[in-house]
Amino acid sequence: MLTKNLTVTEMDDTGKGLALIADLSKVDNDNDGYAKGAFAWKEQWAQLLTAHNLNMIPFGKARIFEDGDFAFAELHLNLEVQAGREWHSALKFDLANGSPIQEWSYGYTALEFERVFRELRKGRILKKVDVHEVSTVVRGAGTTTGTLSMKNLKAQLKDGEFDAVINHLGEMADTLKGDPGLLSATGRKQLGEIHAALGVALIDPAEAEAKANAAIEHEVTRHLTRDARMRLGV
Repeated sequence: MLTKNLTVTEMDDTGKGLALIADLSKVDNDNDGYAKGAFAWKEQWAQLLTAHNLNMIPFGKARIFEDGDFAFAELHLNLEVQAGREWHSALKFDLANGSPIQEWSYGYTALEFERVFRELRKGRILKKVDVHEVSTVVRGAGTTTGTLSMKNLKAQLKDGEFDAVINHLGEMADTLKGDPGLLSATGRKQLGEIHAALGVALIDPAEAEAKANAAIEHEVTRHLTRDARMRLGV
């Protein structure tokens, strides 16, 4: 079972609330995008749990649905059980006082998806998502840390942290061997720029100087030979 973050936007006095699961028009922090209908392929209900603990009694349930470009969880807290009442009080307090800090996550299985590359990272287009449970958590899960991006690459190289970068590029190369069409036009352009930059960086300074001197000598020799032939009328 995989997990992703969601955001609770509403909670009323009866224990009903609303949570935003996904923006179907955007790519999330896991580099996953969504096809329309990814959550709406069937009527879905999920349990409300604490910290993805399947051994605890659920404190409610949630109806998963899509509306336009968004997927939501309609929350129904069970106020007949202690956990439901406690979470209801805590969530109402969190929403009413300053910026909400309580984080949520939902557990799911990707039943159908297509693998793609975006911004030199592996990603997916999720086409059929089965949501099992929605949980309150200390820190939301489902985000990918340490991903390869052009913004932090320079800092990583300065610190000598090459392994993660090389591993990402190696995985990408292996995947593209099987299906080069996975790489977008933007990705090809970025790879071309990286290839050119790495080519310069990988040249040994002494070797580069020797090649430059050889090129100069070649041009001088060619020039002198041409002048000599002109004088001799050859």
